[in-house]
Amino acid sequence: MQNIEGLDEATLRRYVSNGYIHVQPVMPTGFHQDLYRQIDEVFETEGNPGNNLLPRVPAIGGILDDTQVRGALTSILGEDYIVHAHRHCHFRPPHTDAQRMHKDSWARRHHRTRWAMAFYYPQDTTVDMGPTGVVPGSQYFNDAPDSEAEVALAGEAGTVVIVHYDLWHRGMANVTDRKRYMLKFLFARMDEPEPAKGSTQDRIVSNGFEPTDPRSIMWRSMLAWHTGREVANEDLGVADADALSGRLDAPEAEALKAAYALGTGGEAGHDALLNALQSASQDTRRNIGYGLAAASDPVADRLCDLLADAETGVRLAAIDALADAGVGGERATAGLRALLKDDDAEIRHRAAYGLGCLGSSGAAALPDLVAALESDDEWLARNASLAIARHGKSAGDFVEQLQRTVAHPNRYVQANALKALRRIDTPASRTALIDALQTSRWCPITTPKTPY
Repeated sequence: MQNIEGLDEATLRRYVSNGYIHVQPVMPTGFHQDLYRQIDEVFETEGNPGNNLLPRVPAIGGILDDTQVRGALTSILGEDYIVHAHRHCHFRPPHTDAQRMHKDSWARRHHRTRWAMAFYYPQDTTVDMGPTGVVPGSQYFNDAPDSEAEVALAGEAGTVVIVHYDLWHRGMANVTDRKRYMLKFLFARMDEPEPAKGSTQDRIVSNGFEPTDPRSIMWRSMLAWHTGREVANEDLGVADADALSGRLDAPEAEALKAAYALGTGGEAGHDALLNALQSASQDTRRNIGYGLAAASDPVADRLCDLLADAETGVRLAAIDALADAGVGGERATAGLRALLKDDDAEIRHRAAYGLGCLGSSGAAALPDLVAALESDDEWLARNASLAIARHGKSAGDFVEQLQRTVAHPNRYVQANALKALRRIDTPASRTALIDALQTSRWCPITTPKTPY
């Protein structure tokens, strides 16, 4: 087995603050040039293969299996991360205009990295060829960033950039006569970070982040989560907490600074966040939710109480904070199970997603999540199937239902069912998985020119 070496803490800090890191795979001479040739031939003769990119050009798997790439992804997403079924080759033909800045995520945006992307360039890519442009640090912000801060992810053939799923980005203009291909892959965390052991349990105070940067308290919280450590509490006084709570509806950067300060500010800070949640606007509730996720266990019981609140926005904020923090245990599981049948579709979707983030306690909801696979609500089925896959071996009693789900009309529900069968890892689940893959196998050398 290859040795997988993860990121050192300095590089992880850079990922936490910037939202991306460069990785250079170690591949045989000529690998990237040959891969470029294969991809170009597919585009010229068949068009963009979309989600069939990997089975159509199997050699791409060498990039995903590279020890440098796997080490970086393991450090960011945990050892059991999965390659999501969505993948796409972004093609920038010669003389193509730039895209607008955007985020790819389809749901409420969490700060903690449970999702990441990898961008791979099979050819040397200069700035004028239209590489992906990103705004460093923008993954934490929902408001569109200043485009003047954009950085071009250019590089030599073989460059891979690991990117936070919520980083603002775009395809830049290709003003040359050359083609630019970029292969994008999506990855998901399957297990929550484990608490650090031994001397590494020291609380994070700064860890290399500039203390005067208003984002540093947020960065410390992210690094603590990744490494299983705790952030040092500030133990705010009531007056300081009241002053900070008055900034929760300020411009986003200032509001997030206040939310994280309150979240790590002890009891007074937690009270201020929870009191503000009741009457806040939707955007302010989102900022408060980030602070409550940073507070973690000390606010879990009170967040569980709010799962039954009459106000939809309060219930949503409570779901998101519990899911982002991965706390609440049996009470959170019971509350989220009940919300799978809520009248509001968004409540149902987020409750299903949250049940995959609660660790072992969330496994009690597996019967309800399996039942949700039969729903006509696409996003409920998608989030439920992912939650089931995250629970892995605990879903061993549901192999038969998952085997049926492999034929689900939604491609991502199908893929999540396959991941669940793999993670269950029993003789029955392995047989079901192999049978499904044999039936659905897509032949990479079958083309219109060679149909058989």
